[in-house]
Amino acid sequence: MRVLLVKTSSMGDIVHALPVVADLHAAFPGIHIEWLVEEAYMPIVQAHPGVENVIPIALRRWRKNLLHPETRNQWRAFVHALRARPFDAIIDLQGLVKSAVIARLARGPHLGLSWASSREALASMFYDRRMQTPLGRTEAAVQRYRQLASWALGYTSSAPPIFGLQVRANRPGWLHGRRPYVVLLSATAKERKLWAEERWVALAGWLREQGLVSVFAWGNASERARAERLASGVSAQAGEDAEGLAHVAPEAFGLDVWMGVLKAAHLVVGVDTGLLYLGAAVGTPAVAIYAGSSPHSVEFESSGPWRSLGDDGKPPDVHAVMQAVGSVLGWAVLPAAVPVHGPAP
Repeated sequence: MRVLLVKTSSMGDIVHALPVVADLHAAFPGIHIEWLVEEAYMPIVQAHPGVENVIPIALRRWRKNLLHPETRNQWRAFVHALRARPFDAIIDLQGLVKSAVIARLARGPHLGLSWASSREALASMFYDRRMQTPLGRTEAAVQRYRQLASWALGYTSSAPPIFGLQVRANRPGWLHGRRPYVVLLSATAKERKLWAEERWVALAGWLREQGLVSVFAWGNASERARAERLASGVSAQAGEDAEGLAHVAPEAFGLDVWMGVLKAAHLVVGVDTGLLYLGAAVGTPAVAIYAGSSPHSVEFESSGPWRSLGDDGKPPDVHAVMQAVGSVLGWAVLPAAVPVHGPAP
C-alpha cells in the first residue's frame, strides 16, 4: 500500500499530524508513506523514519515570483514528482481549499473531512470520499488527524500518539559551559498569545537560581528585539551575577538546527507556538503557556513530560509555571512563589 499524506503547514499542525505515521505502520506493516509539505518544514518530516519520501512544495516562495521562469520550472518539477507514481490513498489532513486542489494533482483516490468538519467547507468538494463525523472544526488537531486516517483506510487505533522523530541532540557551540539549558519560547505571530514580559524575566531569573541557563529563541527582527529586551531585564535584576544568566540565540536557525538544540535542552517552556510542540515531540520535558488560545483545541499528548497551563484570556502566573517546571522535571519539592517586578499583565 502506498499513501500520500497532505499536510503542508503550519509547524505546529505538522507536528500534531506526525502520530498518523506510526498508526499507519502499526496497521499496515510494509506500508509506503509519502508526505506533501511546504519546503520550510521539510526537516520535521524528514526526521521521521516512517516517511519514505517527502515531496516539497514552495507556494509561499512561488507567490512572490509568479511570472519568473524559474518559478514555472520548479512548478513543473513539483507536479512531475507528485504524479511520479499512483497512490492507494491520498489523505488531505489540511482540510483547506488550497491543499485539496493541489492534492488533486496526485493520482489516486482523494479522501478528507466532510463539508461540516473541514477547516474550509469548500475543500470537501475536491474529495472522492468524505468522512462523515461528529467532529466539528475546532476539535483537537491530533485527534482529528488520527481519526481521519483511520477512517480513510479502515483501521482502529487506541494507542497513545507516537511522534516518532529521530533527532540527534546538539548543544549549540555558542552556549559556553556545561550547565543544562532551558529554551524559552516567548514569541509568537499572534500578540494575544504572548505572556507578560515581566513574568518571563522572573521565570528566567528563578531558573538561574536552580542552576539552569535560559536561551531565548526568536525567528524575526521583532522577536529578536523582544528576546534581547527580556535577556536585558534578567541581567538588570541579577546585577553582578548576570554573567551566563540568559542568552539570546545569535541567529534565526533553520528547523534542522533547532531540532537538535531542542533535543539537547533540559526543558522547553513556551507560548502556543510551533517550536514548543516540536520540542515536546522530540521528547524534551515541556511546559505550555496559554494566554490567547485554549489548550482544549490542542489536547497535545507529548512523548515526554508535558504540562499545559492557562487558557484563552486566562494566562497562568509565574508561580504556576514554576510548579509545572518542577513537576515535569520530577523535582520532589516544588518551588515557592517569587515576586514579579513590573506592571500587572
